[in-house]
Amino acid sequence: MSSMVNEEVEAVTAAKDMAKAARKAEEVLQALKMWEGWGRYHSAIALGPDQEIVLPVQEEPDPDTVGFAYPLPPLEFSLRNSRKFPPPTEEAALREMFKLLHYVCKEGLCTKNYVLSVIYNWINSNRRDSPIWQRGFLTAGGADKLKEFWDEEGSDQELDEEYSVRYWVLAIIGRMMGTSQESRAHLVKEGLVSLILEGTKSDQTEIRECAVCALKGLIQHPEGREVVTYKTLIECLAR
Repeated sequence: MSSMVNEEVEAVTAAKDMAKAARKAEEVLQALKMWEGWGRYHSAIALGPDQEIVLPVQEEPDPDTVGFAYPLPPLEFSLRNSRKFPPPTEEAALREMFKLLHYVCKEGLCTKNYVLSVIYNWINSNRRDSPIWQRGFLTAGGADKLKEFWDEEGSDQELDEEYSVRYWVLAIIGRMMGTSQESRAHLVKEGLVSLILEGTKSDQTEIRECAVCALKGLIQHPEGREVVTYKTLIECLAR
């Protein structure tokens, strides 16, 4: 019995030492095999009677400052069992993205606004699945499709839609550039930064504000600061 107690004490002590050394609450929770989202709601986790582990304090970035570079949310609590709810496979993500971009839009089965909103929701899903959806989107030729949708006449004037095609194009670009180095490098190389800069000149408020959020997210990273000069940044934000 005493050996079991000693093992428990050692385990608690090791957990507390790890928490002190960790910089993020998610690191501690992952090591304890707990849902990483608990760090958003609790400052400490109970380990037993009169025993708790204090999570590292970490301030969330201000969305008004970082724009679309705001961190992706953790996987939903109800989906934390990866055996029961596995992440999408690379093949499945590519297949779904290809179907939406090259079939649903071409056949007019749904408006482009709706298709782009679905894609955005996948990209904005969570830290586990978003990189897979983003990779599938790029592999399916998503960068070229975004430019195509942007350039199409009347693409920002769809009827009966709360947000325009151009709004969703900028939201997808901004979220991908703000959350994935792989996506950021690809989209910058494909010249989609020009769409962000053009969007800051729009006379439509929602498009202009979305473009500014995308620009703020981009300049949080070195790759973004290399393609957006300080003068260009000031001019865009001043508008």
